Amino acid sequence: MSAVTEETRVGVRSLNHVAIGVRDLEASLRFYVEGLGMRKTLEKPTSDLTPALMRLPEGTTGTTVFVQGDSRVGQLELVKWNLPQNDEGRPKRPGDFGMGQLSFPVDAEHIGVIHARLVRMGYEVYSDPTTTIVKNYGPVTLFLCEDPDGTQVELIALPSPDVVRRFRAQLNQEDEGR
Repeated sequence: MSAVTEETRVGVRSLNHVAIGVRDLEASLRFYVEGLGMRKTLEKPTSDLTPALMRLPEGTTGTTVFVQGDSRVGQLELVKWNLPQNDEGRPKRPGDFGMGQLSFPVDAEHIGVIHARLVRMGYEVYSDPTTTIVKNYGPVTLFLCEDPDGTQVELIALPSPDVVRRFRAQLNQEDEGR
């Protein structure tokens, strides 16, 4: 095992934001704000430095809107790019390199409400909320859907730390009994 030094303790503190490019900013805002219940925190044009910093073609502009959940930890940056040449690529999928899915925790008592709201709003929802057991973790309830650009979004009700501890303790008891 390597020694812990001041240099190895230096690192990131938390997730600041994740940026995703969108085709229609208003449609994406409707999904994330009205559909998922996030709140809009900032809207601004991209900086004049953005193309050079991000290796984008010269002349690229864009509009950025940040949205955030109640926890105030991490934000989602929705960016509508205006590229000098058009790129109509498809969104990433699980199995592709790069981001394939966004996952948002929700309260167990609210997952059905959010599901019903997204269905009512006409979004692509893959299934009803489903409960499954995650090995060495415990029960989770989740469903997946797509945002207006086809990005896969998971809504998941996670067990409390106490439920996870009890679940693991039960597994340990079962292992000792074998």
